[in-house]
Amino acid sequence: SYFLYYRGAVNLSTIQESNMAATNTNDETFAKHSQEDSALTSPPDNQDDGTKTKSATMMGKVFVFVIFPLTIGVLGLYMSYLETRRRPDKKLSFDQDFMVPFLLALAMSVVIWLQTGGFSNNKVKPLVAWPKVRKQKKIVYKKNGQIVDKPPANKKDD
Repeated sequence: SYFLYYRGAVNLSTIQESNMAATNTNDETFAKHSQEDSALTSPPDNQDDGTKTKSATMMGKVFVFVIFPLTIGVLGLYMSYLETRRRPDKKLSFDQDFMVPFLLALAMSVVIWLQTGGFSNNKVKPLVAWPKVRKQKKIVYKKNGQIVDKPPANKKDD
């Protein structure tokens, strides 16, 4: 078949054949490179035999649950201190300036810990497993262009 181009006719079958040949060579090249890449990768350290699960190290847990919230709390306290130097009428409040940022950072760490299963995987699981919604097809019956409540009676030919 011919497709009318703005400067003349182009034979589509010739274009399709050339595209198919280019696709085949691209697939072969991709397969060759993927084999080379897979040869360069190291085998996984942890096989899926269920004996060992990855999790955060003890030092990582200390950092996430202690050092990170403390740092955020100290930053909040320091920001409040800078504000008192600018406005002398404002007073430092340990609860408001340190504990609120500390508890918010700690709560964020706990939520992320719960969602990732103790930092054992990168994919986040929701805290509540909602049921999946099943889509139902709505069937509309029409007769002579009008919407009818009941389906039309089936006519059986004997």
